[in-house]
Amino acid sequence: MAILLLAALFIPTPYTLQKPGPTFDTLEQVDIEGKPMEMIEIDGVPTYPTEGRLDLTTISVSGPPTSNSTLVDVLYQAAQPYPAITPAELLYPPETTGEEVRTQNAEAMADSQSWAVAAALEHLDMDYQQRLFALDFTENSPAAEFLEQDDEIISINGTEITGHAQLVNTIQEANGQPVKLRVRRHGEDQTFTIPVTQSAEGAYQIGVFLDSEFEFPIDVEIHLQDVGGPSAGLIFTLALIDLMTEASVTDGRHIAGTGTIDPDGTVGPIGGVQQKVIAASSTGATIFLAPERNCAEITHVPEGMTVYSVDTLDTALEILAAPAGEVEHPTCS
Repeated sequence: MAILLLAALFIPTPYTLQKPGPTFDTLEQVDIEGKPMEMIEIDGVPTYPTEGRLDLTTISVSGPPTSNSTLVDVLYQAAQPYPAITPAELLYPPETTGEEVRTQNAEAMADSQSWAVAAALEHLDMDYQQRLFALDFTENSPAAEFLEQDDEIISINGTEITGHAQLVNTIQEANGQPVKLRVRRHGEDQTFTIPVTQSAEGAYQIGVFLDSEFEFPIDVEIHLQDVGGPSAGLIFTLALIDLMTEASVTDGRHIAGTGTIDPDGTVGPIGGVQQKVIAASSTGATIFLAPERNCAEITHVPEGMTVYSVDTLDTALEILAAPAGEVEHPTCS
């Protein structure tokens, strides 16, 4: 019986575990295959010295579908101060493979880097081009009757498309009225009048998932290995702005954070925020920038750290620009 109980402790479980992962200073060098390289390299625009640290934070994930979590692992995690134990079925669709998750995370990281460059250029009033393409359609999508996958969206209601946010905002401004989309299909332009529906949350939509391609006036290379997902977008954007402007965003401080970024500067929610706060604290960060929609998940703020609620890039920059002790902005606690 004792042998059976001992063996049971090492049987794989259906739980995914999240733990604090390593942090990476985006303003410093990283080791890539034994060679030191700046994490962010920028060509085509002047760059300036930086002061302080600006850390992107990560979580360490174990369990299906990417690996195994045993009962011992689950019990150990449950005994930690802020455990994160989730049935894998709540995080991933059935039959999802580990390779699919790794591929999706790599693609999300690549997208987050492009969107970070776009958000930084947007903030610095530098022109760039974002091309939008129909990738897929929602169930009962109004657009599916008219559009095809890979159609490039050229204009909406007669205005040329400059980015995702502009498209979304124009649909909202139509207040439920149909919108005219001009698309380019196999080199030829066509115009369709697309009905607009309203989601349960009240947002107007045409039911199309979009892919995008960017054309930037600068070249940016971000060197980071074995880290996936979209959650470094905000920190990448702040680092780019810090490097491309004479004024220091960090101003000698140790800052960390997380959050997705849209080209228009909107900061979006991520997973594992409590574990990322703990990870940042363990390396000495005193300021943490957390997405507004994740604030309620932060039940513990380590001593010596302030966690600010951030909804946009402008909000983050306002917080970091305020003199010490004079930040009048909501915190997460």
